[in-house]
Amino acid sequence: MARKYPIADSPIYLEFLAGSRELSCTAWGNPTYNTKSWKGPCYLITDQHHETFEGLINDTPWQRYGHGRDPRCEDCLVHSGYEASAATASGFTDTWKLLAWSLFS
Repeated sequence: MARKYPIADSPIYLEFLAGSRELSCTAWGNPTYNTKSWKGPCYLITDQHHETFEGLINDTPWQRYGHGRDPRCEDCLVHSGYEASAATASGFTDTWKLLAWSLFS
């Protein structure tokens, strides 16, 4: 099925979706700008709009969001928050997984 319908998500994010690894939400890694300005904290939750990107980053109480902190985040597995976390995964094995995926997929 993967040959017929290729998936463009990183292998680390797919491992997270499969439940074989933990990632934390990095909502600021995929910011959203709309007609009202910078939307925060993520494109699924709008608690505030910020006039500047700096305002979004500096004035959003990031510690209030994520699994176990905000009920709206409890069952979220959306790429906008977790692909950025997957991209910053650490370790030799993860680095090689991402490199191979980038070069050969």
